[in-house]
Amino acid sequence: MYKRREHSIRELYLLFFLGLITACTAVSPEQAAIETVNLSESAVAVEIQEPKAAEFATAKFEESDLYSLLLAEVAGFRGRYDLALKNYVDIAKASRDPGVAGRAAILASYLRNYESALITSQIWAEEDPDNLDAHRYAADQLRRAGDLETAIFHMEAIKRLGGLANFELVAFQAENLDQASRNALLLAITEMLALDSKDEQLRFSQAVLFEQNGQYERALMIANELLERKTDLNVILLKVNSLKGLQRGPEINAFLKEMLMELPDSRRLRLIYAQFLFEVGELVSSKEQYESILMKFPSDGDALFAIALINLELGDSNRAKRYLEDMVRWNRRIDEAHFYLGIIAEREGNLEQALSEYKQMGLGYQFLPAQFRIASIFAKQGFIREMRDYLEFKRREHPDFHEQLVFLEIQILSDRNYEEEVFHLLDRAVSDNPESLDLLYSRAMIGQKFGKLDILERDLRSIITKDPLNADALNALGYTLADLTDRHEEALALIQRALAIKPEEAAFIDSLGWVLYRLKNFEEALTYLRQALRLFPNEEVAAHLGEVLWVTGKRQEANKVWEKALELSPESEILKRVIKQFTSP
Repeated sequence: MYKRREHSIRELYLLFFLGLITACTAVSPEQAAIETVNLSESAVAVEIQEPKAAEFATAKFEESDLYSLLLAEVAGFRGRYDLALKNYVDIAKASRDPGVAGRAAILASYLRNYESALITSQIWAEEDPDNLDAHRYAADQLRRAGDLETAIFHMEAIKRLGGLANFELVAFQAENLDQASRNALLLAITEMLALDSKDEQLRFSQAVLFEQNGQYERALMIANELLERKTDLNVILLKVNSLKGLQRGPEINAFLKEMLMELPDSRRLRLIYAQFLFEVGELVSSKEQYESILMKFPSDGDALFAIALINLELGDSNRAKRYLEDMVRWNRRIDEAHFYLGIIAEREGNLEQALSEYKQMGLGYQFLPAQFRIASIFAKQGFIREMRDYLEFKRREHPDFHEQLVFLEIQILSDRNYEEEVFHLLDRAVSDNPESLDLLYSRAMIGQKFGKLDILERDLRSIITKDPLNADALNALGYTLADLTDRHEEALALIQRALAIKPEEAAFIDSLGWVLYRLKNFEEALTYLRQALRLFPNEEVAAHLGEVLWVTGKRQEANKVWEKALELSPESEILKRVIKQFTSP
């Protein structure tokens, strides 16, 4: 009985849903059939007046398209939405009829077929440029696809047609764009502001883009202007981020205190302030703010979790445990609660309890870290066979995580120098999935660790053959040849290819400096190594730069580079080794 009712409701919903847009005509349902209802009768009588032919706005279709359209209608009525969508999309492409395109766009969005939704929504908007919904669908799908520049065009149309364009959504998304694309968006928004300088949404979006571009003063100026008009949490956060970029921490503290006096009941604002205090190391003050939130919202998962982490940072595991247990009791961020309860139990030596906590993880962000902890506990106790059996079981149980769980096992075996076992595991994994570049790269790196450069070169060259633009493989092979062989010219060519693909990658710049050093091109080597260290203050880069400085007679500068690097990485083996090599008598 329930199944039949569910089917009926679904059909009724779809008929209503698809009825929002009429195929073949631009006429609304009210125009197509004028209903009059007589409420004086015991049953509702519906009298349909047939419209005159002049009331129809028709579109011309080929006979084959009309047949496909009929098939789409019937398929939709019978619940075959995938077949209905295919026909609607084909007709929309062929006829460019806005009614069909609109119907296809709405159905595709409902079915989460975003590729079809993107195509048909743009046809809809192009063929019916004064339709607000058409531009909304097009803008949404273009934002989803990451084509923000084209999305802006449709959002401008939404604004022109009197709708709410939500420009700030594009601005927030632009953080993932390259500089040139972000500048193009900024230019488009600035041009719109020239026509409507009072549009606060556009002004805010402009400020967000300035902040993303590192133009913090300009973003701050706009944030202050907007806050003079009204207090808005998004603008408050924009101002905080701009002040952070300008490294004006004391101003942030004073500003957030002032805003909290104005909005004392704002949970989000207090969370922002508590997070800021945590970031600057004022853990006790941060904890007080989170506790203030808990007084009003005792089951707030964000506050409970933050206080638990602060207590862990302060060394109070018992208090942290109580807050984590509250999270479990309230069912708030439960995976994170179990993970950190496992960490505490493991630190306390209660491995059985730790395993129990880790095994309660769902398939969220903490799933793989929890599996790593479980496997590590087995391995530390010497239960290597049990560890491997457990991970093999998890791979069968969760095939979507198969490769990640292979990498996890590789790491544990490799760290404990189980050379034969790790190669056997990798060989089997590559055999099962020969197209996986990640598995090939992993086997190459394991080859390097165990001194099997033939395996490293074979697998990296295989990756480069399959994917000539794989910059990581090009650099890894080039650096290895520079560091461990005398094939330096070959290494230089490979590294240069990698840099042509990723010219700002600090690790690749370091590789270039290192191979130039091997080629005895010292001054050029120093230029690239200094650049790499500025971009990425890493112990290995510092070791390389220090070595070249020492060899070229700049020993005082070499010592300064090494000393600064040791402050950041006091246990670094590579730094200790190179310093001993060049400074020991």
